[in-house]
Amino acid sequence: MSSKMDSYLRRIVNQTDCSKEERQDMFEEMRDHLLLVRQDYMEEGYSKIEAEAIAMKEFGHEATIGDGLQQAMFPYRREFLLFLAIGSYLFVCVQYFYVLFTENVAIHSFFVPAIAHALLLFFALNQTYAVNRKLWLNLSLVLNILLMVLFAFPDFTTTLTWDMIFYSFLALSIFLIYRTALTYPQGGENISRKRFIHIVNITTGFLLLVFTGFFFVSFAIFAGFQLQILLNFLIPHIIWFLIYLIQIRLTNVNSKWTKRSYILWLFPVFYATSFIVVFYLPSDMFGSGFHQVLWWVIFPLQSSF
Repeated sequence: MSSKMDSYLRRIVNQTDCSKEERQDMFEEMRDHLLLVRQDYMEEGYSKIEAEAIAMKEFGHEATIGDGLQQAMFPYRREFLLFLAIGSYLFVCVQYFYVLFTENVAIHSFFVPAIAHALLLFFALNQTYAVNRKLWLNLSLVLNILLMVLFAFPDFTTTLTWDMIFYSFLALSIFLIYRTALTYPQGGENISRKRFIHIVNITTGFLLLVFTGFFFVSFAIFAGFQLQILLNFLIPHIIWFLIYLIQIRLTNVNSKWTKRSYILWLFPVFYATSFIVVFYLPSDMFGSGFHQVLWWVIFPLQSSF
């Protein structure tokens, strides 16, 4: 195949939220189709170059095809991202000017979430970019949730409607995280298993984030920021990410160890249970020794504060 046709097909598949392996499968499938069309025109008397040009013209413009493939896998993806990016930014703007005009205080930290809004806008407006689309889009969505909660929580007003708008943006971000992770082309291998792994890991990831985030903020408020505490709370997220990565890799190679790796999900369950026992149940309920073990699970870098 010529480099021209190769580049043409790459521009098409690069517009989809698929993994490298899935894009390669789509590339091979479309290449086989174009080769057959090219061969038909060559048998009619056209040269190889002419036949390729006609085949690509009949196939369609790469931007239109790529966008169509993405829309088929995830309808209205761009519209959702645009609404979330622009709506969230307008939300923080209203907060800023409300506080500025009513309390005469300029809280510039309200605009910190604009970092995530700019990333979301980039992914909405750009169809091709040389990164893992699923991974970086979902990281941007997670960043949007974190920055909105930390810097744009609507504590300046008691209006229920405004609170509902804020939580709607968070809910939309969560929905897009799940929807992006579960987007796969038709005909791929192990799609059901991959989606199951995504659902469980994303859910446990959110639960870990809620547990650790709540207590880290509490520690920061009452005891001040401590790097060691932050590192303790980062450890379970690193382990969670490694579990997620291992399971997806095993699924991609269709390994027999994929189902056996499900036992790794006991870690977030055990970690959450440790949190509940340590912070919500009496320390002598299960014995001081067991309580100390659970304390070490939560704070492995130090045994006490």
